[in-house]
Amino acid sequence: MTGNRSGPGVQQTDRPAVRPIVPSDLTTFIAAIRSHDEQAGAQCIRHLIDAGAAVDTVYLDLIAPAARELGTMWENDDCDFVEVTVALGRMQRLLRDLSQLFLADAGQTEPVGNILLTCIPGEQHTLGIIMVGEFLLRDGWRVLVGAPWTEGDLLTMVGTEWYDVIGFSVGSEHRLSMLRRDIRRLRAASRNPHVQIMVGGQVFSDEPELAQSVGADAIADSAREAPRVAHTLLASARAAQARHVGTVSGRDVREARARD
Repeated sequence: MTGNRSGPGVQQTDRPAVRPIVPSDLTTFIAAIRSHDEQAGAQCIRHLIDAGAAVDTVYLDLIAPAARELGTMWENDDCDFVEVTVALGRMQRLLRDLSQLFLADAGQTEPVGNILLTCIPGEQHTLGIIMVGEFLLRDGWRVLVGAPWTEGDLLTMVGTEWYDVIGFSVGSEHRLSMLRRDIRRLRAASRNPHVQIMVGGQVFSDEPELAQSVGADAIADSAREAPRVAHTLLASARAAQARHVGTVSGRDVREARARD
């Protein structure tokens, strides 16, 4: 997420970002990323930003809805798996190209905390967690985000590196039992005994109570919401750590007095 950033050829200006994304923009963009022209999607976004659209608006009101619409088109047999995969790959590249511009107005200078973002093994499309990672990076978090790792890889990562929050993107209710198992094992293996679990995805937006059933601590309903949720979780983790330190210190004092 932090390396090899390149701009999409748009310049940041002092103009207020007042251009909303309208339905016709979404239709035009989906047609562009499905076309044979590799640059059509970038040209569409460049036009919107030049017209005053904010980058986060492009992320949330154009790219994210386009990804959802492509999923619906696939389910309805309006496009095939290869076409969806190519289009999603193009959108991931557009996110990468827009990243430098998106992060340019980051106000946070000191690192907030460490967060690991992934999805359940077997779910291949990572556009959502990449977008969440962008919002967290802009907020000052140190972010590791990537394609689904194996359970063994995840256990090794959380056992060797300190993470304050682990975030999962879930696309299907059918994989919730796997997620419940993974969360339980990650908590047991984590270097951070108070690691917090954040989940996101349509399945939790539709049924928020499922988050508690899999052992998660909170739901992030959107990429824009993720930093606020992560801050709340970080505060909870640090409060738990402080209580633990206080308990241990108190026990040490009592034991010392008993020895005396």
